[in-house]
Amino acid sequence: MSEFQLMAIAVVAAVIGGAIAARLAKIEVWKGVLVGGCAAVAAVLASFAPGVDRSLSMPMAGLIAAGISGSAVGLTPARTANIAIGAALPPLLGFVLMEMGL
Repeated sequence: MSEFQLMAIAVVAAVIGGAIAARLAKIEVWKGVLVGGCAAVAAVLASFAPGVDRSLSMPMAGLIAAGISGSAVGLTPARTANIAIGAALPPLLGFVLMEMGL
């Protein structure tokens, strides 16, 4: 698989993870989809920045975007953190399993 296909799969997994986390936290699902999607897109855009360490810039961009979009839809920082964690886990686990060769 190419790098772009893996990024697309990671964005979809982040959106689904955000929706599941919102459902478990008893938040409207659309807010979870929005926060997870914004975080994933910001991380992907940060990966294209030249001369910047991707392992540092991608998570920071995702967290900043999740915080901004969460506050824009009226979520508290604690509720936004639940969605950000839920959005980050599926792509992270997928890439870890891919690196392990499973």
